[in-house]
Amino acid sequence: MLSHKQTKELISFANKVADAVGEIHRKYYRKPVLTEYKGDSSPVTQVDKESEAVMREMVMEQFPAHGILGEEYPAYQADAEFVWVIDPVDGTKYFMTGHPTFALLLGLAYQGEFILGVIDQAISCERWTGADGEGAFLNGKKITTRKCAKVDQAIIARVGFEWHTEGRDHFVDKVWKATHWAQWGVAPYDYGLLAAGHLDMVITAGPLVHDFAALGPIINNAGGLITDWYGNKLTLNSPDHVIALGNPALMPEVISILNFPVDG
Repeated sequence: MLSHKQTKELISFANKVADAVGEIHRKYYRKPVLTEYKGDSSPVTQVDKESEAVMREMVMEQFPAHGILGEEYPAYQADAEFVWVIDPVDGTKYFMTGHPTFALLLGLAYQGEFILGVIDQAISCERWTGADGEGAFLNGKKITTRKCAKVDQAIIARVGFEWHTEGRDHFVDKVWKATHWAQWGVAPYDYGLLAAGHLDMVITAGPLVHDFAALGPIINNAGGLITDWYGNKLTLNSPDHVIALGNPALMPEVISILNFPVDG
């Protein structure tokens, strides 16, 4: 368990990293950027690479014993006690098309479990932070999730009919049809909206560790709950599916509706 002083120091550092990356995001936003495509056709821009390079340099300088897991560069000291998990531009396609719903995601794991998270949207100047023992905040103001009383009253943000949900759309559909109404498509911004009490549920498939590492410390410390599709706490080794709820009391019913096979 970290002391209050240790946690505050880590939060302060995470904010400095977000400040530095925010300058890069604003510099390139809605401007032509160099873009490459991975083997799965997902785009990588110069903004992704430049942002992660800056973040890695800052971590290595401030905390040389800490590890780093990023999206664009090889892992560094991945078995360290503290591991920073970086997604320099989560929602690169949103960035490329000029939508201000992408975000920097920065998470910190301590002994394999996530203890600190940052979602930073540099264009709208909104920053969500969360840390165990400290709470969750939007631009420094404490936030709490909305406690929707029933699944059939919930507003959900959902994925579906994309390459990374192939074979799992049926399960997402079951949850969606049990809710009140849905927003189609999930952006990192949506997790901040859920933490601040504007959405009730987010369900997605296909995220890797850098996509969800930052989310638990924010959502859980705002009074919500984020798990995999089996209801398990997210860790460095979690599978690639996520459910986030503003009201944790609804999770057993949602998991029952989803009924995702154990070997799925």
